[in-house]
Formats: sequence, structure tokens, C-alpha cells
Amino acid sequence: MTDAKKYHRRHKVCEFHAKAPSVLVNGVQQRFCQQCSRFHDLLEFDDNKRSCRRRLAGHNERRRKGSADCQGEGSN
Repeated sequence: MTDAKKYHRRHKVCEFHAKAPSVLVNGVQQRFCQQCSRFHDLLEFDDNKRSCRRRLAGHNERRRKGSADCQGEGSN
């Protein structure tokens, strides 16, 4: 890990495992979530996405709030 990029050292995951579609962790198939910086069960992801559903839902909610605020300002 000494040669790894700063991001990978900080989260203690090598680039290969961070980008792998699935990794066996303690006998369970998991994937690294880019937003949580943790491994989750594959069931918590949609298709080949790199962020878990829970974090993506929060992200999408924040985006929807921001776009609704912008639309409201323009209509005055």
C-alpha cells in the first residue's frame, strides 16, 4: 500500500479491489462503495453501480432539492 494513491491508502483498499465488481470478504461477495468507502453485500447495489442504493438515494434527493430551488427562483 505504500505505492498506492493517497485515496486508496486513506481508505485501506487497493485500486484493484476498489474497482472490482465483486470481492470475497470473510466468505461473502461484496463490493466497495465509493461514497461510503466501505464494502457492502452485492445486494445493496443496483447493477454495476459503484455506490450503494442508500447513498445514491440521498445523493439523488439532494440533487432534486437543488433543482427544485433553482426552478422556483426563475419563475418569479
